Amino acid sequence: MTRNHPSMADRFSALSSEQRVRLMRRLVEAGRTQEIPRVVPPRDSAGAVPLSPAQRDLWVYESLYPGTPALNLCCAYHFDAADGPVDPAHLETALTLVQSHHDILRTRISGTADDPRVDFPDEGPFVLEREDLRGTATTIEQAFRAFRRRPFDLTADRLIRGRFVRVDDTRTTLMLSLHHIITDWWSFDVLQSEFAEAYRAVREGTEPKLSRPAIQYADFAAWQGELEAAGVFDDRLAFWRRYLADPPGPLTVPGHGDPEAGGDDGIVQIRFRVDADTTRAVRALARERGASVYVVLMTAFAVLAHRVTGTDNLVLGTPVANRSAKGLDQVIGYVMNAVPTRWRITEGDSFADVLARFGADFPALMAGADLPVGRIVSAAAPERSAGRSPLFQWVFMHLTEQPSVSAVREFAEPERIHTGGEHDLVGVVRDSGDGMDGSFEIRTDLFAPAAVARWADNYLTLLRHVTAAPAAPLRDLDVLPGAERRPLLALAHGPAAPAPESLPDMVARHAARTPDAPALEADGTHLTYAQLADRVDRLAAHLVRHGADPSGPSPSPSGVAPTSRWPRWPCTGPVPRTCRSTPTTRPSGSAVSSTTRRPCS
Repeated sequence: MTRNHPSMADRFSALSSEQRVRLMRRLVEAGRTQEIPRVVPPRDSAGAVPLSPAQRDLWVYESLYPGTPALNLCCAYHFDAADGPVDPAHLETALTLVQSHHDILRTRISGTADDPRVDFPDEGPFVLEREDLRGTATTIEQAFRAFRRRPFDLTADRLIRGRFVRVDDTRTTLMLSLHHIITDWWSFDVLQSEFAEAYRAVREGTEPKLSRPAIQYADFAAWQGELEAAGVFDDRLAFWRRYLADPPGPLTVPGHGDPEAGGDDGIVQIRFRVDADTTRAVRALARERGASVYVVLMTAFAVLAHRVTGTDNLVLGTPVANRSAKGLDQVIGYVMNAVPTRWRITEGDSFADVLARFGADFPALMAGADLPVGRIVSAAAPERSAGRSPLFQWVFMHLTEQPSVSAVREFAEPERIHTGGEHDLVGVVRDSGDGMDGSFEIRTDLFAPAAVARWADNYLTLLRHVTAAPAAPLRDLDVLPGAERRPLLALAHGPAAPAPESLPDMVARHAARTPDAPALEADGTHLTYAQLADRVDRLAAHLVRHGADPSGPSPSPSGVAPTSRWPRWPCTGPVPRTCRSTPTTRPSGSAVSSTTRRPCS
């Protein structure tokens, strides 16, 4: 008869918190942190529940930006009467059931700013807010925007809220908003799956196939605290300090930005579709290079960022699920982490070169991915810019197909939106059937939507080129789509451009057209174009009387060889008034000129 012996993970979990911390300290000192079991032990139920290290980072963010909606994660479920009537009481019953299984959805934060604590009071059934748009001029898009822009008060509010909206006589919508401190995108899939099952059971009057997960987020938070106390996080920092040494400044694209384009929230999603042929090519390249589809898509995103910004040293963010420990796959809470990825790209590189370097870095990145990003940022000490995320401003993620979407679509059409704003640009590519759906979510105070729509087209073109010729140098890749390239090529076949206008001719033209316009301001002197032309003519005549030849060598000013000619300055337009250095020139065509120069203001 075979006796079942407890596993290493079981024996580790059975230790007290103090014993686990002591054991992990010894493993850290011996350089054997990889031997720490990937398990989330149950917390001591008698002790207070702390915020996890990642939650504390968001707590600090909220204290710096109170009342911000940037950390709201929102979704909507759009119902149509053709699929059957919707009873909001059924929705509330389903959400109450899901809430009873996940303590984190009943989170209340208390304590002091330096020592926040968490409890999970039973506050009764989930109650939806109600709104009726019939007879109003408000659209469902406007209602959803207003709903998701409402901030949470972390010390006073329930951190999940819902609203039932009657759009018209046939359409209704359920909106949900959760603060990031109690959820992440993986958690949304868990929430959505359980809500779909609970709602189905309530409508049909059957028992839902749901159960309370053995691991709750409070267990994970306590476990993260033990890792921190044992020095595991400090050990992880050594890698990140090396990897991110001398980080570059914030990623910028000069000349872009349209603060008015995004409406009230200044956030716009630019959507695109990766077709079936390109999707197959991406997957084939991933198999050929021994990489994941994510690694190929992320590398293409990095090359696009390199091309758009002109920067060859970049740091881009990428979310990781951080759920390798047994049982974490069904936990709702802020488990996910966003980690920085370092890119050094030159035009001499091929896509295969950049892909290989990222693939080589990837295992080490994942090994350190459980360290909260706030600790990584502090260790890297990047240049900071007010109102912008430090260390990385552009983020990319690849999402596989989510079974919960299919389950929800049996009764509603889901829509998921991140209110956004803490990052400048977030690229998302989701597997969808035989292709992929993508979006670039942008801050419109930094980027013009029309420009980013072109970047999306460039990304698609780039994917097609690099999958067809991964070894080609990046400098040889043409990322312009055909529809954009053709008008540019046509410009080469038009009439010749006119020769640039000389500065003397320009001054003469403006003296004739706008004689009273200001032409020169320097050291208290103010001359109009007419006055400037008159003075230049008188000076030129004076020089000719003293032997200057307009067609030959000019008299030499001090320090200039007699054979040199004084320059005629080409000009393509009027001298701007903002430039305080205005040349005085003879506009009659003479080679004689005199200039005074001062720095532009």
